Amino acid sequence: MQKLDIAPTPYNYGIWYEYVRKTSPRLNQLVDNTLARIGHLPSFISRELFHEFLLAEEARYGSEHKDTLEQLINTVASSSEQMKSSIQQLEQVVTKSRHVLKRADRQQHLDKVVNYLEKGTHKALQDADKFQTSLQLVQKEIQGLKSELEELRNNVELDPLTGLLNQKGLERYLYQWLPGSEDDLSILLIDIDYLKAVNKQYGRRAGTGLICYMANLIRNRKIDNSALARLEGGTFALLINEATLDYASEYAEILREQMSRQRLRNKRGSNIENISVSIGVATVIGQETAVNFIARANRCLENAKRQGRNRIATR
Repeated sequence: MQKLDIAPTPYNYGIWYEYVRKTSPRLNQLVDNTLARIGHLPSFISRELFHEFLLAEEARYGSEHKDTLEQLINTVASSSEQMKSSIQQLEQVVTKSRHVLKRADRQQHLDKVVNYLEKGTHKALQDADKFQTSLQLVQKEIQGLKSELEELRNNVELDPLTGLLNQKGLERYLYQWLPGSEDDLSILLIDIDYLKAVNKQYGRRAGTGLICYMANLIRNRKIDNSALARLEGGTFALLINEATLDYASEYAEILREQMSRQRLRNKRGSNIENISVSIGVATVIGQETAVNFIARANRCLENAKRQGRNRIATR
């Protein structure tokens, strides 16, 4: 850290510990790029990297675990301050030893310097071992906290009816994939046609059954690198990363055609006829925001409905 002019702050010690362990290639890449561009690691960047890679997104927004997080940060801060003090003491030992060596003219002077250095480095090694042990304990606590928060997050990001993601869960993927997209992040908004009519004619239980059936149908045909969510009622969203508009449209048409062939029998013994879906397809354009992207996909879905339903629309 001294060689690269990285300040001995609590955030930097935590980051450097992970950097040396190479647990996150992305973290190492960001640190390397920053050092290459500006020669050091500014405090505001250290703080962001610490919260992103050591505490992670779950920890940043888990208000219920705020006290635990504060305790972890205080532990890292305390340990890093002790390590900082130890490094300063070692620097004093080295500086003093250099001065003595310049004036040394007898063997006993050299022996004193050696003994002095030995004691100074031994203490620094002991402090370094304590610091590493402290960081390992903090890391263990963070991993446990991440597991707890992951479980909590899953509970609030899943649709209880279908087990798919809900809107909150979909947004997490959207904001994760959007920054790296290059006109190849696509979304399909899939809406069951005439769901209200199904509820009215066959009962709400039949409508609920249709929603669950469609959810399983889409889930079984979901492709890799995608996120599937139920937004509300009979509306689903399939977010596909690294998918062009042509690819997403072809896939949407396959889904639409397969769904139009479905025939369901309700508990009253009669068939639910004419099952179909309308699908709006949109692909990110340039630096488009998430809000504009979703709004444009909704307009495409509305156009598919206006054009007679049981079809896809890309504008």
